[in-house]
Amino acid sequence: MYNNMVIPDLVNIHLDGKNQKELFQNVGEDLYRKNYVTEGYLEGIIDREAKYPTGLATQSLNIALPHSDPEYIKEPFIYIARNNRPIQMLQMGDNTELECNYFFFLGIKEPNKQVGLLSKLMELFMNENFIKSLKSIDDEKDMYELIKTNI
Repeated sequence: MYNNMVIPDLVNIHLDGKNQKELFQNVGEDLYRKNYVTEGYLEGIIDREAKYPTGLATQSLNIALPHSDPEYIKEPFIYIARNNRPIQMLQMGDNTELECNYFFFLGIKEPNKQVGLLSKLMELFMNENFIKSLKSIDDEKDMYELIKTNI
């Protein structure tokens, strides 16, 4: 149902952002260059992340699900990113500080689909076998295949 949002060209597992702003800027510029988002996207995800943190702590891995308002999205996507160093994020719900290396930037055009996609991702992130596979991958094509087949 959501696997059409997983696109080979939107997987980058070798990012090296020094902080949240730099990581968001790198991803935002890539998405803009590839025509998935409008000019206001970067500001949109920074603002939304400040108001509604998207960090998620699982048993063995911290993940973040940054997303902006639909007005900045041209084409739906899930941008899969792994940063070489942990980035300080806040956990959704209680704003606890987390260090995250894995990011799933969500480009949702239809707000009514957001809850379903977030639920599916949460289900995946609670699956220890999936997390083990996610952590062991060191190739973007393999990462794409893992997410595409499981989402």
